[in-house]
Amino acid sequence: MDIKKEKGVSNEEDEGVEIIRLDLETDAREEDPKSLKGETPKTAKDLFSDFKPDSGSEQENENEEESDGDDDDDEPLAKRIKKENPKIVTRKMKKENDGASRTPNNKKVYLQKYKKEWEEIPSVKPWLSESVHGETYFYCKFCKKDYKCGKSEVFKHMSSMKHKKNTTQPPSEKIIKKQMMKFRGLLCPVVTPFVKSRTKDVCYDLIQPYVKFLKACGVKGILVNDVVGEGMSLTISERKRVLEYWCTLCKEYGIFVMVQIGGAPLRSVVELALHAEKSGVGAIVILPDLYQRPQDHLDLIRYIKTVSINTGSLPILYHHYPKYTKLEVDMKRFLLDITGEVDTFVGLICTTGDLQETVSVMELNPEKFVVFMGTDEGMLGAVASGFTCIMGNSLNILPKLAESICSCMKNCEIKSAQASQTLLTRAVTNIHSHGEMVPTLKAAMSIITKLPMDTVREPLQTLWEGTVLKMKEKLREIGII
Repeated sequence: MDIKKEKGVSNEEDEGVEIIRLDLETDAREEDPKSLKGETPKTAKDLFSDFKPDSGSEQENENEEESDGDDDDDEPLAKRIKKENPKIVTRKMKKENDGASRTPNNKKVYLQKYKKEWEEIPSVKPWLSESVHGETYFYCKFCKKDYKCGKSEVFKHMSSMKHKKNTTQPPSEKIIKKQMMKFRGLLCPVVTPFVKSRTKDVCYDLIQPYVKFLKACGVKGILVNDVVGEGMSLTISERKRVLEYWCTLCKEYGIFVMVQIGGAPLRSVVELALHAEKSGVGAIVILPDLYQRPQDHLDLIRYIKTVSINTGSLPILYHHYPKYTKLEVDMKRFLLDITGEVDTFVGLICTTGDLQETVSVMELNPEKFVVFMGTDEGMLGAVASGFTCIMGNSLNILPKLAESICSCMKNCEIKSAQASQTLLTRAVTNIHSHGEMVPTLKAAMSIITKLPMDTVREPLQTLWEGTVLKMKEKLREIGII
């Protein structure tokens, strides 16, 4: 646009008035007869090669300013919009980068995700599982390694010499020995005795008479430092010393010892695992981290795998106790996916009220995994369902009743077993109706066994004497004492 100023006199009245004349450059569209308003291009080629968008749109002006200066003005509209419109470019990049990563040379590499449907393929079903390292890996149970995902990668690995060798080679006797845990029967989760004082120190002197009582009642296995044993209320040094006392005495009396090492910071759990191996326990039990809880069963497997590195050849069990840990995990998926990840993992202790779920877990792989039923009320149903391992808190106070249920079912004395289960359930219900599980159990122990076990450590509260007297009267009414 050229602006020219002229001074002139058009007539007498306009004398001295400054006249500004505007000379507009001719628009390219005015020069092109094909682009005149109202004229239709004759061919499609004319439409895409000669048409240029109006300059009135602010968005298009911005796009033209952002485009490279070397672009040809006569470039077809479709190509120019693809280059210039940032929204279209963004959408395209998002689609291209979905599931893809870039190499240093800016080449896109597409990462395939693991698909559960691959596990249904008969040739890969025995060894393929989801990896704990993420959805872009798969895990080989035979080779015990993780590999990049992809269906072609799965079959490529299956045809490799290493995989074939691991498939045909039978596991060594050493590994089989590591994975076996011979204990079968009733397992008693023992309590921890405390001194009746302000500090509530551990009363180690009471452990020996406690062991004698359990041996006299026919208890063959114990679990130390679990929920009933207030293991999470003990210091690391106390947990170690308590275990050492139990191991020394149980070795003398021929009682199988298991120890629970979880429910603490991971470094403390590893320290307890190393100590348990040196102490000569028969197996270790793990509870999850009670604060940094695993998000799913794969997180839980990763946690157990980290601990297992420090346990040597000790068999490992997981205590599934959702009411206490607030961790709900599908135990069937857990057992399927931990196979091959941890060689020394041998089973579960299921403290839940769902007998059907526990039975389905037990029947999943009975040759490899042992499953303990961990409730008193479901003891009869567990024995009838084929459980050979049962853990019950009532073994601390009424071990003979629990043993009677098992022996009667073995001899097909159904009515006698039902009578024992009914009496046991009534006793346990009456005991726990007076307060929380651990304080009421320890108070009942003091009443029935005459061992002064009623003291608990804070934050738990020891039962008041009046409550203990009421419990004693109730137990007398139902014929326990």
